[in-house]
Amino acid sequence: MKIKKKIFITDDHKIVIDGISSFLIGSSEFELVGSAQNYAQLFNSLKQVQPDILLLDIRLQGLSGIQIASLVKREYPDIKIIALSSDTDKETIDEAIKAGCAGYLSKDIKEIEFFQALNSVLSGENYYSKGVQQTIFKSYTEKTTLDSVNEHNVLSTRELEVMRLFANGLSYGEIADKLFISKRTVETHKKNIMEKLDLKTTIDLVKYAIMNGIASI
Repeated sequence: MKIKKKIFITDDHKIVIDGISSFLIGSSEFELVGSAQNYAQLFNSLKQVQPDILLLDIRLQGLSGIQIASLVKREYPDIKIIALSSDTDKETIDEAIKAGCAGYLSKDIKEIEFFQALNSVLSGENYYSKGVQQTIFKSYTEKTTLDSVNEHNVLSTRELEVMRLFANGLSYGEIADKLFISKRTVETHKKNIMEKLDLKTTIDLVKYAIMNGIASI
């Protein structure tokens, strides 16, 4: 008889636990061995049973899923962790990956993709749901573009960010808010950009950014 792989779910919303549990009912490959709604419940359970895969909500109350993932990987390195979250922003994804998560799934995942994710991480691969893949790809292409442009210029990373935002039509105030800097700092960055690239007007700046792939129309 084939031994089923053990799955454990940690999420502070019972409806999420119930929804994922329903995928596993009747599975010949996987079995749910427990669930928890917080850090304390999870680690008490791990003293009794170590699952093959831990499905972990990133936005838990109290100790975050990111922090919990790091602790689990330190204490139980063989457990594969798949992050669960409705957040697909780059910063959260990066933090989850750094914490040791082998996968990252949106909470609206469909059953077929859910099992694809389980099988992928068990085979030693990483798995990211569609929305997460798009975020990772967009981040990679933006970084590649900025790095490529900067090979031929002397703009700093922040100056490139400011240039892209100007080209996308943001005002001084909007850029300052988005980058958490003052309007005066934005003005200084723009002045430096214009001087370094020998640009005369904001229109020149926008044209340069579009022609060099820093911003799109």
